[in-house]
Amino acid sequence: MKNILHELYNGRIPGWDSQAHSNIDNDAFYEKVSSENRYFSTIMSKKDFERFKKLHKLHKENHAIRYRNVYTKAFRLGVMLMFAVFTGEKLIKP
Repeated sequence: MKNILHELYNGRIPGWDSQAHSNIDNDAFYEKVSSENRYFSTIMSKKDFERFKKLHKLHKENHAIRYRNVYTKAFRLGVMLMFAVFTGEKLIKP
């Protein structure tokens, strides 16, 4: 059993699962995505482009799952921290 406040302070409990993403101007980013989409739609056959769109959808779903997992972990960690602060509880399960 470990003290959650000490573990957080000493960096042994990370509040994230992945590296921080770079901060990009959204409009420029979306325009770049649209440009690439137009490019591939013109050079690929219709069948290949449909498959490419399915791949893109899978990437988006994967990102959503990862984001949801990070959010869940951070939420649970926040609840544990809040519980420790309000109750004076010092022990947590590793």
